[in-house]
Amino acid sequence: MSGSLRTAVPAHVWSAEEKRILVGAARLAARRWLGDEWILSLRGDTVDLFEKPRDTHWLRDRGGRARLIACGAALAHLELTVRVLGWSPLVDLSADLLALDRVARIKASVRTRPEAGDFARFGAMSGRVSKPLPPSLAEWSRRVAKECTSGGVHVGSLTPRGVRALPKVGGQIGRRAAPEIEDRAETWSAFVVGGETEARPHLVRAGAVTQRLRLAAAEHGLRSCTLTEPFDAPEVRGALVGLGAAAGLPQLVVIVRKHQGTPAEKGHTS
Repeated sequence: MSGSLRTAVPAHVWSAEEKRILVGAARLAARRWLGDEWILSLRGDTVDLFEKPRDTHWLRDRGGRARLIACGAALAHLELTVRVLGWSPLVDLSADLLALDRVARIKASVRTRPEAGDFARFGAMSGRVSKPLPPSLAEWSRRVAKECTSGGVHVGSLTPRGVRALPKVGGQIGRRAAPEIEDRAETWSAFVVGGETEARPHLVRAGAVTQRLRLAAAEHGLRSCTLTEPFDAPEVRGALVGLGAAAGLPQLVVIVRKHQGTPAEKGHTS
């Protein structure tokens, strides 16, 4: 009896201030990417992340692929914020038959001390720079790609020349990134993010990994943008398995630059 009572008691109850911080963190992910494609519910020690019902103007996203990736970006900010608030986040991506639109559940499981890296990434959400520019963007990209590969989601790093050489999508990505005249100056690079499958959990994790890449860039004052459009067509994704050293089906590209004002940042990304 006492054991069941302990199980029912939440480890923590979010205060009004903590709720404000969590919602604000999730909104920062949305503002920097696709827009509010998710809904939050905060109760007890839990944050539930739901995808919004399909919007009629999202005609090219009939399967909800880009929407789930956007939800994953919000999830990355929520996980990080829970850690900064002093809790170890327990993430559940399993399907809920009573709430089919639920993408993820994050619980505050046990008390933990945030690390310096957590605070640096938390600050990066709002554009705070905590590290100098990397001396070599290519070397930095390769290292970060290895660090962020996890949970069935793979990341490959590409130089500008490598991006433009990609079959089917290289020209489109290159045009959105920068004029070719900038390629030699190493002012930009790209990450290709791919998943082992296109099941909901892998798409959500792809979005979370993508946002971690962007936070890693923001820590150094690097600008970034996310493009899913090159891989909208299922036949394109199927034809480019293992693209850019990212094992699995490619889902998106993250472009990272050393300075502002890129065509990609000015346009709509999805």
